Amino acid sequence: GPTCRSAQARMDDFEKAIRVIFTQDPSITPAVREQATNYCDAIKARPDCWSFCWEQFSQRDCMEVRFWCLQALPPTVVKISVDQRRDLRSRVLTWMRDRAPAVQEDVVLRNKIALVYVALLKTDYPCDWPSAWTDLIALLEKGPNLVDLFLRVLTTFDQEVVSDEVPRSPEERQRSHVIKHAMREGDVLRLAECWFAILGTFRQSAPQLVMECLKTIGAFVVWVEILTIANEKFLGAIYGLISEGGPAAGEACDCLGAVISKKMPAGKKVQMLQQLQIMRCLGEHCIHRGSADLQLIEKEAELFNTVGEVVLEAYVELRVMTDSESARLAQAAWDFVKEVMVFVFWFFSHQEYQIGDSVEAFLTAFFARLKSFVRGGEGDLRLDEPGPCHTVDLDQVRPILQQTLQLIIQRLAYPDWFQHGDPNYEDDERHITFLEFRRSLTKIFKRIFLVDEEMGYMFIQASISQLTQGFASVRPMEVEAVLHLYKETGEIVKDVSQHLQANGALATSFVRLLECEALLNVDHWLVQLALIDVYVRYGKIFVVHPEFVPTYGQRVLQGFIGPRGIHSQDRRVVTRACYMFSRFVKMLKKQIAPFAADIYEALKDLLAVQFIPSSLLPVQASGGGATAPPASTASVLVKGALKAEDQACLFEALAGLVSALPEEQMRPALQKLLEGPASNLAELATEAAQGRIAADTQGCACWVARSIEAIGTISKGFSQQQTCAVPDWEAILQVVARTLDLRSGAFNSDIGLWRANLFLCRRMVEVLGDHFLNPLDALLPFLYASNQADLLELTTFAHQIVCQYQKKTQSLLQKWLHVVFSRPFNVWRQMPEDSEQLKRERFELGSALLLLLKESAQRCPITLLEPMLLQGSSSSYGQDLVSFLLQGLQDPRELKALLYATSSWSALLDVAAGPGSNPEALGALPLAQLLRQLLWSVARMDYADVSSQKVLGEAAAILRSLTSTRLLPEALAGQAMEALQQAL
Repeated sequence: GPTCRSAQARMDDFEKAIRVIFTQDPSITPAVREQATNYCDAIKARPDCWSFCWEQFSQRDCMEVRFWCLQALPPTVVKISVDQRRDLRSRVLTWMRDRAPAVQEDVVLRNKIALVYVALLKTDYPCDWPSAWTDLIALLEKGPNLVDLFLRVLTTFDQEVVSDEVPRSPEERQRSHVIKHAMREGDVLRLAECWFAILGTFRQSAPQLVMECLKTIGAFVVWVEILTIANEKFLGAIYGLISEGGPAAGEACDCLGAVISKKMPAGKKVQMLQQLQIMRCLGEHCIHRGSADLQLIEKEAELFNTVGEVVLEAYVELRVMTDSESARLAQAAWDFVKEVMVFVFWFFSHQEYQIGDSVEAFLTAFFARLKSFVRGGEGDLRLDEPGPCHTVDLDQVRPILQQTLQLIIQRLAYPDWFQHGDPNYEDDERHITFLEFRRSLTKIFKRIFLVDEEMGYMFIQASISQLTQGFASVRPMEVEAVLHLYKETGEIVKDVSQHLQANGALATSFVRLLECEALLNVDHWLVQLALIDVYVRYGKIFVVHPEFVPTYGQRVLQGFIGPRGIHSQDRRVVTRACYMFSRFVKMLKKQIAPFAADIYEALKDLLAVQFIPSSLLPVQASGGGATAPPASTASVLVKGALKAEDQACLFEALAGLVSALPEEQMRPALQKLLEGPASNLAELATEAAQGRIAADTQGCACWVARSIEAIGTISKGFSQQQTCAVPDWEAILQVVARTLDLRSGAFNSDIGLWRANLFLCRRMVEVLGDHFLNPLDALLPFLYASNQADLLELTTFAHQIVCQYQKKTQSLLQKWLHVVFSRPFNVWRQMPEDSEQLKRERFELGSALLLLLKESAQRCPITLLEPMLLQGSSSSYGQDLVSFLLQGLQDPRELKALLYATSSWSALLDVAAGPGSNPEALGALPLAQLLRQLLWSVARMDYADVSSQKVLGEAAAILRSLTSTRLLPEALAGQAMEALQQAL
């Protein structure tokens, strides 16, 4: 009738609404989606929502409708009455009994059915539904579909009720406790019987069910009584699955690991493992030595790693107890550790590194604690503190140490598939995992060395001896592994110099390496890199044994500068050799200095700073088209030449050697080093170079910049102590200044050249000291004229100059203050403040400029006072100075700026009003405005800040200078006092 048709129409509307919600059809408008959502929300709000949804699920064929109905049910369970829940669970059980056995529902629907069942169980078990588990268990005889649902209910139960990984409220945790307590009374045993039956019944016909069952057991074992699972019958079934090596073997390993990892007191854990004869069973069933199934072997390795960690933790806990029973159990735990180590070593030695990696965690934990296990290695104990109840002798663990060392050196070698330096593999998981494994092996090696230093030395000595004697049969990757451990050993020894002085094992091994010509002449790049690292690590041997230098020292130098080092065809070797050579030279300047001329001759072909056309230079990413300045030349490789940073390492290394030469040799050697960059600059300063510069301005500017950088880098080897070299530095600076002066118009837009010039100036402050003031006078104009100048950095440099030279800076500042101050000031006052970043940038430049003025006022105040007091000058920068210093007083929240400005005024007024001055000139300053602004800010600054006390002191000095009748003419002092009263 009409009623039925109306109901059908409503159901059709329901299905349409669900389809709209789930569809990805872009033609559905937001308004239609909202209407569909509101329609469905109204259904959820109905009192009979639970009944309606179940009926629709049972009767409909549409997947989306059935899914939505099941999803809507769990939230309604807690809202409906006990009778309604009883009705709902009856319908669910009936559906599971009558329909589920014959129909394989979609996975998402099965999961939702499990969630509905758990929601009912969570609400009513055990009080209102004590048979929740037995009702479900009774359905298992209906076949695999019901077994699958049963396991899904258990998995969902763990996630929704039990698992500690899910955040829960106190009420939820209490409810979970009540449910678990009730289940332990009997239902857990019933569930365990079902698990055991599933493992046996479906191991061949439905291995996926067995795998899911094992996962469930692993989740439940965390809280059920351990003996429910940890018994001969149950574990026998799990061992059988592992032994068969079938599809479920991996999950069986995980399940067994979960059983063994069950948290319990250490003593009880050891007793359980003894009763289960765990090591015998593991050895018989859980290691497939001849299998080609790498995934299974990896799972077994993880299982043994788990066992190792468990027995190790038990031993650590038991050995510190004092009773005799704990001592007995500690001995049993130690026996377990030794037994499991045998199996761990087999996995660790497997040719597939990921299998060895699976037991690395246990080995790392074992060797991290081993030193405390050894008798005498417990550290300092108080007299009243009892020692451990169980220790081991060093002789007992030495076989373990020896075997581990042998395996480490095998596993450390890079596998053939490893791609070195290939950016395509930087994020490759396999490569990353191996590198982490290698680092862990190195840590284990260091731990062993700390336990038994004598064995560590013997092992390294024997490894180096075997390597050099049988070098022809050793693969390059194995050579690298030995050298890597040898280098790492040098980082463990507390005093390498003392060890080398005493001709210890590391010293004799180093000599043995240097006597093996085949090794030193090897062509493999990875071995060459390892040798270079070893040279630097043990280079101190030439300090304590200078007699080695003529023979072995020259071999090392050849290794650095020859075809297997800096002159290698492999860029990786070249870069490393250049960097490490600079470190080597710093360590051995005195010893290597006699070879400086030979080293220079060997490397001079690589020291030329070559011209690179701008067409080959990468354009900066910021854009700008054809006019954009070139980016760094670091990525530009010229055939037969070094990268810029590699060449810089050589310049620095050679400069260090030259600076260590006697004075009569130093200057000619320095002149040779500077000759190349100087000739480049001189060439561009000639008239003939104008056409070349016009044709490629950017390329020439970059060439000048790199030549100046080379000069600055060479200067790193020198300091003010080498006074004999001052004329050479002054000469090269004249060349630099002349080139920049002649070509400033062409080059003032190149940021690289500006930075190179600033870098050189900073270096010359350190190298020439007071001798740099005259050359600086010629270099400053280019620094400030460049339209690429970083004014914050430049102002900071100017502050450095004033601090370094103090009063000696006065004549330089008097000449250039109109540039040094006005250039950054004019930029600063035009800087926008539209964002926080722009405000910060403006404040930083202003603070740097105030700091420069403060230092100038304190060191050479006349430099500032002259333009500030000068009347009628055509230049306005004096008025700008006054205005800027007043502005520094305006904001009491910016204490740094306030302090700098107050300190500047204090220093300037102290001189202006002091003896020998012309106090009348003070009338040209806005003293009333100064006092008013000063007192306003001082009264409002934060006195909790320590800087405020410094501001107060400077402010007091200003007031003394302006109100002292002894220092000022009476009329001016009266004006100042009147201004002070008005300001107050």
